[in-house]
Amino acid sequence: MSVAKANRNLARHGRKQSGFSVLEMILASAILMVGIVSVVQLVPASLNSSVGNRLDTMATVAELDQMLSQPLSVNSFQDEGQTISLGGAGSPGASVLMSGQSVVIDFSLGATPPAGFSGTMLADPNVPTSPSFELRWAVFPQLSNGAVVGRRIVIGCRRANGGGNQQLLLPVTLDSSVQK
Repeated sequence: MSVAKANRNLARHGRKQSGFSVLEMILASAILMVGIVSVVQLVPASLNSSVGNRLDTMATVAELDQMLSQPLSVNSFQDEGQTISLGGAGSPGASVLMSGQSVVIDFSLGATPPAGFSGTMLADPNVPTSPSFELRWAVFPQLSNGAVVGRRIVIGCRRANGGGNQQLLLPVTLDSSVQK
């Protein structure tokens, strides 16, 4: 088939289109840009949440480490002017709830722990605007012949103020045991 014959056939049957029009390309680009902008806006929120979770966990681990390092014969100790109770058989501490197979500290409004089983700490005492954390704990002693031979400590931490972060923050709970 010659080029002239192909041109006549094209003119007779109308122009055949192959590819996208400029309008379709603009519309596809706009949709793609909306998607990219949406994803880019999620990155800072994700990083902010990650930093908040790290602070919550660090506050909980720091307090739990101090509790676990106490001798089993000690029922309380002083930490930054606060009396930290390690309980006894008649005073386990903060209320706990079962969540499936695990135990979590009860932070509901009516579940106020007894004295010595809660505290507040700042993430950074040198920065007054840093978030503060509310800690609550329960201690379950393991007895053998009337002597404490081990302790199960369940400690929960939740952010008392957001430190500028107003998103929903769930409490962190750690469950640990120490034995003689």
